[in-house]
Amino acid sequence: MIQDERGMTHINNTEVLSEKVRARKDFVLEAGDVADGKLYFYRRGDKYPYESDGQRMCVSVNGRRLTPVRELVSTGWSYVNVPAKALQKGLNSFVFSGGGRLLVENSSYPNRSARSVDGGATWDYDRLGEQGMNDGEYLVRLRLNRYPAEVALTSDVIDLAAPAADESIYPQLKWARVRLKAEAEKSKGTVMRLEARTSGNGEDWSPWGPVAEVTKNEKLPRYLQWRAMIGSKLGDVTALLKKVTLEAEVEMARATMADSVRVTELTEVSRIVGSYGFAYQKPFDRLALLRKQYGLKKVIAGHKTELEKFVALRNWCRYTAPKGWDSGRTQWCPPWDGLVLLEMNQDPRALCMCTHYSTLFVQTAAALGYTARHVILDHHCVAEVWSNQFRKWILMDTGNNHDPSYNCHFEHDGIPINTLELWRLWKAKRTDEIRIVFAGQESISGDKIDPKKHGFADFKLYRRFCIALRNNHLQTPFPGELTHGHGEYFCDAYLWYESTPVPEESPEYGLTSDRPNDYYWPLNEVAIELNVGEDERTLTVALKTVTPNFEKFMVKVGQSKWAERQGGFAWKLKPGRNVLQAKAVNSFGVQGPVSRAVVEM
Repeated sequence: MIQDERGMTHINNTEVLSEKVRARKDFVLEAGDVADGKLYFYRRGDKYPYESDGQRMCVSVNGRRLTPVRELVSTGWSYVNVPAKALQKGLNSFVFSGGGRLLVENSSYPNRSARSVDGGATWDYDRLGEQGMNDGEYLVRLRLNRYPAEVALTSDVIDLAAPAADESIYPQLKWARVRLKAEAEKSKGTVMRLEARTSGNGEDWSPWGPVAEVTKNEKLPRYLQWRAMIGSKLGDVTALLKKVTLEAEVEMARATMADSVRVTELTEVSRIVGSYGFAYQKPFDRLALLRKQYGLKKVIAGHKTELEKFVALRNWCRYTAPKGWDSGRTQWCPPWDGLVLLEMNQDPRALCMCTHYSTLFVQTAAALGYTARHVILDHHCVAEVWSNQFRKWILMDTGNNHDPSYNCHFEHDGIPINTLELWRLWKAKRTDEIRIVFAGQESISGDKIDPKKHGFADFKLYRRFCIALRNNHLQTPFPGELTHGHGEYFCDAYLWYESTPVPEESPEYGLTSDRPNDYYWPLNEVAIELNVGEDERTLTVALKTVTPNFEKFMVKVGQSKWAERQGGFAWKLKPGRNVLQAKAVNSFGVQGPVSRAVVEM
């Protein structure tokens, strides 16, 4: 995908096209005639998608007409096929004319969009859109069927002490000497190089560098990570990475514990990490205001389980605006801001739809110390929240119906499920196994859905989905869009799930992935790492967690009371059974699930 913008604009920031008013989008290519492609452009939703005043939109590249202009299914985007022979090395100019509209995003660079008001005789790169008020880029993206210039394939974190671990007890590693090499097939015009970085604690890392430079140090620390940079100069052929070999010699201070020490139980904690990162909402004055001003603690008070609290919160969010999908007196679509929504949605004074109901759930959950996020479907918006009770992300649909009592979540075999799990069941034609649990109605199985009765609870909406890569919209509206869902979807600040590496459901976006780990990483769990201690009866414990707004570890040894502990401490063993429990607590006082280690001596 080649693009210069992320679609962070407004639905009414448009360029209206005619025979005189034309729009041009330039792309610079390293090579031309390699493979076909598609040109995607967001057209402002008129009555006729790419017509205005009866004039049909015309698209050309380098003076060659491209036909036909087609719409993507229910996305707001259109496209034209671009044959390889129409492209050339260097500058490629796509020109839009005739009718229709394009959206404009403001930016002062790289000046690859231009406007003509004289039928293409002259072009202006600095004054786009209505009355020339924009210096920016048109929402036009070019996807080519060729290999990218360069991508990074990154390994998991490698613990050089792990191969010598005995009974889940890690030895004391002093240093390591490493040999790392790659086996690859390369040809002219391809790129393949191996890089590495190191860390003493698995958190603070050295800069990436060539493998030869990193591994020439014969006393490396405990943790290592490698990445292969793979690519193609022209796009017609790429390098193929076949194998990476790692050999290490390690020096141990103390390698093993006594034979009498045995680990009989250790809570397994996933080390999954997404590839794209996530920005979590931090404690913030407006977040505290949201919690106090609307008495959110009382909303969940009296509910015993975490799931019951989530349902109570979801139900409260939905009933704050019982008259949904009404733009009210202002005819305004508010941003993702819970404080604004709660001031506007009851009369109603402004629009409150599924996007806003999900926003309320995400942000009220954050105000209570829970991590939730937006999930965007095909013409619907829901939320997912991390559940400490079930140790997984679960789907919450706050605004799926004009009737507030139909807000719901979904279960399979009695366990709440997330969006990907629901998508897989739907694809496998097993919707009868899905239980839709409504807050104010009887639950039904997925095969009993009536779209007319249950509103947005139609599984066709789940043909595609994406996650927002942050949940701090109460703090800043950007990166994002101000009127999401009001006029289709044009912002490219979300990660869209695909079942294949090459996107099929959402090819108009630059951020796509077919790796479930990029969507479903664990939170709030504590990994208990046991290391050889200073003597035969002592273990050195290292506690590790990914807990947003982490505050402290709480530890319980044997029958003692829970007490605050640092992330690393000595555990003196006694003959017989030794039990250690640990949990993370965030700055809101919410406790994560308990992890256990049991050691017999």
